[in-house]
Amino acid sequence: MTYIIAAVILLIALVVFGSFSRKRIYKQIDRLESWKMEIMNRPLTEEISKVKGLTMVGETEEKFESWRNDWDEMVTVELPNMDEALFDAEESADKYKFNKSKGILRRIESQLQGMETRIKAISTEIDELVTSEELNREDIIEAKEQFSEGKKYFLTHSRSLGKTASLFEAEFSEVNTMFAQFDEMTSQGNHLEARKILVNSIERLKDLREKMESVPELLVLLLSDLPSSLTDLKDGFSDMEEQGYILNHIGIDKEISSMNERIAALLEKVYELEIDETQKGIDQLNTEIDQLYDLLENEVISKQFVFKEKEVILQSLADLQLDMEKIRAEADMVSLSYQLDQSDVEVHKRLEKMFNKLQTRFALIEHSIEEKKDSYSVIREMMEEMAVQLEDLKKSNQEYQEKLVNLRKDELETKEKLKELRRRLLEARRMMQKSNLPGLPDHYLMTIEKAENYIIEVSKRLDDKPLEIAEITEVLENALEAVEEGYKETAEIIETAMLAEKVIQYGNRYRSSYSSVSVRLIEAEIAFRNFQYEEALNLAANAIESVQPGILKELEVNVKQKI
Repeated sequence: MTYIIAAVILLIALVVFGSFSRKRIYKQIDRLESWKMEIMNRPLTEEISKVKGLTMVGETEEKFESWRNDWDEMVTVELPNMDEALFDAEESADKYKFNKSKGILRRIESQLQGMETRIKAISTEIDELVTSEELNREDIIEAKEQFSEGKKYFLTHSRSLGKTASLFEAEFSEVNTMFAQFDEMTSQGNHLEARKILVNSIERLKDLREKMESVPELLVLLLSDLPSSLTDLKDGFSDMEEQGYILNHIGIDKEISSMNERIAALLEKVYELEIDETQKGIDQLNTEIDQLYDLLENEVISKQFVFKEKEVILQSLADLQLDMEKIRAEADMVSLSYQLDQSDVEVHKRLEKMFNKLQTRFALIEHSIEEKKDSYSVIREMMEEMAVQLEDLKKSNQEYQEKLVNLRKDELETKEKLKELRRRLLEARRMMQKSNLPGLPDHYLMTIEKAENYIIEVSKRLDDKPLEIAEITEVLENALEAVEEGYKETAEIIETAMLAEKVIQYGNRYRSSYSSVSVRLIEAEIAFRNFQYEEALNLAANAIESVQPGILKELEVNVKQKI
């Protein structure tokens, strides 16, 4: 039973598929049939008949026959054969030979597409032929008018055309020959070929007119204007030489000789009617002439600059010389008190050397100006470079001078710090005197002595000649540290001693009640009289803290408020 159901389903599927495939093929057959009929009804015969209005000879007759035969072949043979092919495709589809039917339809569609291409080509050629004939009839009139006007212009301006007149005359003769060829081609029905000749002749006439209008101006430029410009340039050059300008670097004779040769070569190009190349050459010559004038103008401007800048540089050198003398004197003075680093010495030597070089260079510049050895533009470049070097030297001088000042500044700052250290140490002594302590512990006296020794050493080193600032700075740092340590220790000893005394006095109230407190307070008093203030404080504090805890902090607050 399962097999029967499967077979029925398969049969139904095949029937549905066959029905769907036939419908698709029928639809395609209808489309191709419509396309075939549309091609058959094309008015190509009417289009071809347009050519009958032309002279039916030569190329026109050949194309007419070719187009008509091609169209007849399509209508009487190829399209009818398609009917039979379409019938075969339909019959194959009815018999479920779908692949065969599709193959036939593909061939028919390819044939129809080929026909479309051929019909389009025929229509295009017909339009070209008919349009060419119409345009030829209109354009030949305009072309002959242009020829007549061009010929008239030539005859009127032939004298200004110089040697090129014969070339233009030959050109007009060739164009006239082209008109004759055009007439011949037209009479033979070769309208497309005639069109090419006519278009070419019109372009030739246009080119001839443009060249005839350009040649006289080019000849004037090459025969008159440019040679005149070169003469003026040469005269200007000579005048400037007489005025003392050095212009050897320009090489004017060589330049003018080269330009004259190029003018002659450009004239030959004009005589060959190579107008564009000639114009480019003239433009280049004008550019180069302008450049030569720019060089001469630059010499004039450079001369003005040189004589003005000469005074500026002279003043700058004089100012720098004064600065160098001041720096030299200051360096000599500083060297009496300071040991200058070797690098500083080398810097000073280098600055002196640079200044001497600049003086020598300026002397050479002055000699070059007086003896006229170099052009002003070259001297100007030398001066501009020297101005930069002068500015650099001036800046370096300032930096070196500031460094010398800073050396003395270090000495003054050291002396000021030394004065402050002495004041600080004196203040510590006064604090100690005011405290009325019975004596001072040995470690404190050693600290104060160390600070005093450092101060003495700094003072002695400041008297050395030359000064060693680096070493003095090191000793000064030690002195600063020692004085600060002594001042801090002074304050600590005074505070400790006052607190110890205060604690002992406070503890006296417990002597009679506590024998242990009395013993410790006696020990504290002994330590106090032996200048052992810290030990005295510890002994007294332990004694009273044993009977009245926390009292030490209260006493510390009271003592600090009194200090």
